[in-house]
Amino acid sequence: MESADNSQYATIDSSASDISAAPCIVADVASSFTYASYQNAIPVIRSIRIENNSASHFENCRLELTSSPSFLRPKTWTVDRLIPGDRLSLSDRKVELDAGYLAGLNEAERGEITLRLTSAGKVLDERRLTVRLLARDEWGGVADMAQLLPAFAMPNDPSVAQILRAAAERLAAHGHPSGLDGYQSQSPQRAYMLTAAIYSAVAGMGLHYAEPPASFESRGQKIRRPTTIAQERLATCLDTTLLFAAALEAAGLHPGILMFDGHAAAGVWLTKRTFANAIETDQMEVRKALASREFIAFETTGVTHRPALTLDGAQSALSNRLAEDQAHAFVAAIDVRRSRSGGITPLASHEPIRRNAVEDEADVAAVLPLPPAPAIGELPAEAIEVKPTNAAGRIDRWQKKLLDLALRNRLLNLPDSKKTIPFLCTDVAYLEDRLANGVAIRLISLPDQNPLGERDEVLYRDVHGRDLQRGFAAEALLRDELPSTLDARQLDARLIDLHRQVRNDFAEGGANTLFLAVGFLRWKKKPDDDRSYRAPLLLVPVRLERRSATSRFTIRFHEDEPRFNATLLQFLEREFDLRLPQFGGDLPLDDNGIDVPRVLTMMRQAVRDVPGMEVIDETALSTFSFAKFLMWKDLVERTEALRQNRVVRHLLDTPEQAFQAADGQSPFREGRDLDRAYAPSSIISLLPLDSSQTAASLAAAEGHDFVIVGPPGTGKSQTIANMIANCLGVGKTVLFVAEKTAALDVVYRRLREHGLGNHCIELHSNKADRKHFLGQLKSSWEHGGRTDASEWVAVNERLRVRRDELNAYVDALHKRLDALSGIGDRP
Repeated sequence: MESADNSQYATIDSSASDISAAPCIVADVASSFTYASYQNAIPVIRSIRIENNSASHFENCRLELTSSPSFLRPKTWTVDRLIPGDRLSLSDRKVELDAGYLAGLNEAERGEITLRLTSAGKVLDERRLTVRLLARDEWGGVADMAQLLPAFAMPNDPSVAQILRAAAERLAAHGHPSGLDGYQSQSPQRAYMLTAAIYSAVAGMGLHYAEPPASFESRGQKIRRPTTIAQERLATCLDTTLLFAAALEAAGLHPGILMFDGHAAAGVWLTKRTFANAIETDQMEVRKALASREFIAFETTGVTHRPALTLDGAQSALSNRLAEDQAHAFVAAIDVRRSRSGGITPLASHEPIRRNAVEDEADVAAVLPLPPAPAIGELPAEAIEVKPTNAAGRIDRWQKKLLDLALRNRLLNLPDSKKTIPFLCTDVAYLEDRLANGVAIRLISLPDQNPLGERDEVLYRDVHGRDLQRGFAAEALLRDELPSTLDARQLDARLIDLHRQVRNDFAEGGANTLFLAVGFLRWKKKPDDDRSYRAPLLLVPVRLERRSATSRFTIRFHEDEPRFNATLLQFLEREFDLRLPQFGGDLPLDDNGIDVPRVLTMMRQAVRDVPGMEVIDETALSTFSFAKFLMWKDLVERTEALRQNRVVRHLLDTPEQAFQAADGQSPFREGRDLDRAYAPSSIISLLPLDSSQTAASLAAAEGHDFVIVGPPGTGKSQTIANMIANCLGVGKTVLFVAEKTAALDVVYRRLREHGLGNHCIELHSNKADRKHFLGQLKSSWEHGGRTDASEWVAVNERLRVRRDELNAYVDALHKRLDALSGIGDRP
């Protein structure tokens, strides 16, 4: 593999020799590039600089980019002027890659990027830079692509789901709960047993060891996907390590990838922790985690042995490599969870789902029994949180987890970052009124719309008696334009990022997170501190819109209500003993909505005598989330009402005991008893369902409290749709709540496709505004009414007869007969 130094720069092409002492191109490009690099937004061009070391001026210069093969789209930069001594760094390094070409590579090949600088048709300089284009499933080694290795751990691959299913079955067979619940139990023993079950499931695949390329940890290698491993039953140490990482991550655990000279292994945290860095190069940190019993590491090729090593044996097999005297052979520990938090996403799997892909080719002899839960003992205090022992302590613990009063909370400390857009607004009350009246406000750049040029702001103020920029901002506001203090390039980049983030937040959580912050409280921890913080006061919900990709962005008022920063009120009360009940209820109003000047005046009066605090008239656009605060508020204000619920009461008072069914409630039915206990008319299902799903649907209609647990692909959303239909059939009202919008949408789509759409009202996200809500009520009312149930009764009676006939055959087949009955001498 070519080194980074050799691929960074190239010699000047002979075509540039007609101009002496011409400007030159200095470029830094990635030495290797792959589809995973593209997917995770790693730039192929790191920097481009044009240096004019000549004594000449050059006008209308063009820098042209091409590539061979055409893995990059051609691009041209225009430079109006180059004067002697210029060192011009191009900030626009975004180039369009051909994703289809990169995804289709099955072997590495040499790529070349050509940069040509011209002026008036003459070539000033030309650079050819080499990039090694890797196959789609190829990783480039620790030196170039250490941060990308977790992208090849693919938890959503269909074969990983089969591994998890097999692991769940092994847990159940050994008397453990079959749910793959990650760290929910907060038990290191439970995390260990999940790991052991996954290890046993992979051992049951009957894999054979494949020798990796020499020095793969530095040079890289091709990596088999989980489905390919299941089909070929061949794997290198890196293949098995990434397979385990994918399965452990899918089970809700935090895996680690351990890289050594010529070898790879896996590890997993037994508590909900991570390494301090995504790429940890100090072996001591791994040894400390192992010594604290919070982390285990194991030899992943142990599953290819005959017989397979046990998990304990796999840990012992790796222990020598992690010894202190072997630190020289340790390369890095890559924390998958940390990498995901840093934006490294798994490669998408395009493999079709194949039923029992793991079990079909399993080596039965390699199936390992699960070990007993280890005696890990008491972990350090910081590893496991001490659980409260009474209801008051549990409520307090819940509240602390929901209310975030740390400085990382943007509601308490809004930093000047790429996620925030500052504006110069001379009349915040007028702006709020215009938004409340439904007016679209255009967002413009103040430096570009009103460039200072040679003008001096201080001199202008002295001569004209007014501020130059504020005067322009005031006139812009009258034109329904809100100027930002950012230049046009920065403003467009931040608006695009915000637009994408808001769409993602909405898709995942179903709630608007974009707000215009009006007025800020500048505060200090101590009055004499040099550092101060800014907390938004009034938050106006808005929508960010544009007609096309080239149009200007505008903001409009969102259907939600403006709100005061209630998190700030709690923070001021707890940290400064400053109680502000006047902001806890309804805010003062004017003819067009919130009386903004009155709100800010009230806040100024409230903090007038508090050292280190002042209210400032600033405006900014950013994203904020209130979901956890609203849950905290509900928990504080409605504790006694929540206790009336049997489940909440159990979690508060007796969480260590088994949950008891309500008095007089029928037992949870087993699948084999359903036909005897229920008539066909009692089982209303929209979609196919098995006996366990039927039992869950009937239990929901009867008012049972229960939890459905199942690995991916076992039909949980299908069961929910059937449960809702069955509950509607017996006259119940159902509230379906989910963390993500997608879960709500898939169930609603199934209900609508089977004629129950008019019986549902969507109360989430953009469906919760008054107009859409009333429209849903109207549609439901118009499609209501009673129908003749005689046909329903007749069909169910025919179904009952057929079902009983079929069940009679089953009963006869399973009826125990003695010898005389078998030859016909007895009835």
